[in-house]
Amino acid sequence: MLDGGKAMKNEIFILMDDSGKLNSNENSCIFGELFFFSNKDYINYINKYKSVINSIKCKYCNQNKNNCNNNCIEIKGTTKIKAKDSRRLFNLIKKEYNYGVFINNKKIYDSIMQDKSARGRYTDYAQKRVIKEIILYAINNQKIDITKPVYLNIKIDDAKTKSNGYYNLKDSIYEELVNGIINYDYSIIHKPILENGLNIKVKNYNSKYNFGIQSADIISHYLHKKYELYLTKGTDITATISFIEVKLFLP
Repeated sequence: MLDGGKAMKNEIFILMDDSGKLNSNENSCIFGELFFFSNKDYINYINKYKSVINSIKCKYCNQNKNNCNNNCIEIKGTTKIKAKDSRRLFNLIKKEYNYGVFINNKKIYDSIMQDKSARGRYTDYAQKRVIKEIILYAINNQKIDITKPVYLNIKIDDAKTKSNGYYNLKDSIYEELVNGIINYDYSIIHKPILENGLNIKVKNYNSKYNFGIQSADIISHYLHKKYELYLTKGTDITATISFIEVKLFLP
């Protein structure tokens, strides 16, 4: 029983997108966006976001309204829209639970940066780490009941996760959260944090057809711009990212 004694299903919905790439030509890359603790909250957010998008999208379409083919422009982080419309979307996003993974590329080992497969595994690692942090946040804030199975739904923008030869992202999340992991190279034991069942769904989406992923794109690009200011100019971004509930800085 959580949230004032009301029975709840143990659900976590995570939207994920990235901005920037893990390579030596860029300073940083970001994973970020929203998470929810019920399907109802997720659907309510999508409906509100869709309503705002539908009210502004025609402003940025080059089609003649009389000959509209409903092939609407995708409003996302790189779309140039008016400040007023951007604020409407951003204010809606900020009302929900947000997270961000901030990766400083310049601090990543050369052995990783120079190997495409290693970079892929590192981005998988970053995704897994923040998912674990979100679950810990949920436990610490009594949003889920760890004595019952947890249903985890992860929605990613056309992610291309790399396998280490045996595990994919879904399997590696389960392995760490339910079974725990022993890192034999460094003698580190990651104890399991969910011992009563974890059901995971990981699905990739084309952002053009998914409003949740479009909003993920907006927040990830926002965080990327702010983090770049910090890395290149030393700008204090504490206040501008203070609305983020879960922050993870790597390495």
